[in-house]
Amino acid sequence: MGIVVWQSAFLGDLVLTTNLLLNLERAFPEGVIKLVARPFAVELFKNWERVEVIPLEKTLRGTWRVIRSIRGSELGFGVQRGLRTSLSLYLAGVKERVGFQNAELSFLYTKRVDHRWGIHEVERNQNLLKAVGIKPYTDRLFLPVSEEDLQRVRDKFRLPERYIAVSPSANFLPKRWAEGHFAKLIDLLLEEGFKVVLTGGKGDTEVSHRVLSLVRDPKGVFDLSGKTSVGELVAVIKLAKILVSNDSAPVHIAEAVGTPAVSVYCATSSHYGFYPRSGLYFEPKNLNCHPCKPNPKVCKTGTLECRYAVKPEEVFEGVLNLLEG
Repeated sequence: MGIVVWQSAFLGDLVLTTNLLLNLERAFPEGVIKLVARPFAVELFKNWERVEVIPLEKTLRGTWRVIRSIRGSELGFGVQRGLRTSLSLYLAGVKERVGFQNAELSFLYTKRVDHRWGIHEVERNQNLLKAVGIKPYTDRLFLPVSEEDLQRVRDKFRLPERYIAVSPSANFLPKRWAEGHFAKLIDLLLEEGFKVVLTGGKGDTEVSHRVLSLVRDPKGVFDLSGKTSVGELVAVIKLAKILVSNDSAPVHIAEAVGTPAVSVYCATSSHYGFYPRSGLYFEPKNLNCHPCKPNPKVCKTGTLECRYAVKPEEVFEGVLNLLEG
């Protein structure tokens, strides 16, 4: 049976979709599941034998190439809610097309389910399965990482034995905890005897450098921002004792590889369903404007108060509590 899952959004959204893939593997024990995703997904899923990544270049030619690749599939899930997803599954002639009621061109789906806040993203995605009679057997996330890849990353970056991974950036400014707060947290971790590894993509290096410039004594900090591929980032997070991050992709990577995560919310909130289920999270309190919205690009009040609301000391205590637990 030909099965397609379409999720070509950000890295974090893709990692959250791995629960859907796990449940589809159990429901359909034979064959390959085609995953339409951004090109970085090829490396991310290279060790997942039953998942074939169909890389999407978001151009007309790239979209048409994907449509040809999935043509004739019997079952398709539009996890992403954009026009490209629903239209492409339709044009590819996928027989049963399942998507969200509030997706663009949702009338092109043969089955539609409600998309609502107040539940975890995993549960929202599982509602797509339930629409075609598939009962989920697991709630976990999963990313395949080989021991060979872990050792290669250890050696390449000369990682310390015991470290805390810290990811100080996010796609949009209102989602980023203040650089000074990250620096203060790192100071506290270093004083406690931990090593700290800064992580991030190529677009995150400026944020990491600003944080590092505010750390009192950065000798115990390894700055890997912009230096790792997506697969290497996964390995770095897996090898960490704990991850501290904004509400962004590293939180979901950590859950998928079994590393406890501490997430700091600024403009966003756990209400939207992207919180770590195997760790802790902190949210602003007593702010009239909070929560803002799921992906805020600008501050609606112009104050960015939410970036400073959670204090470094309480996050530090959370890290210690997780380690002791």
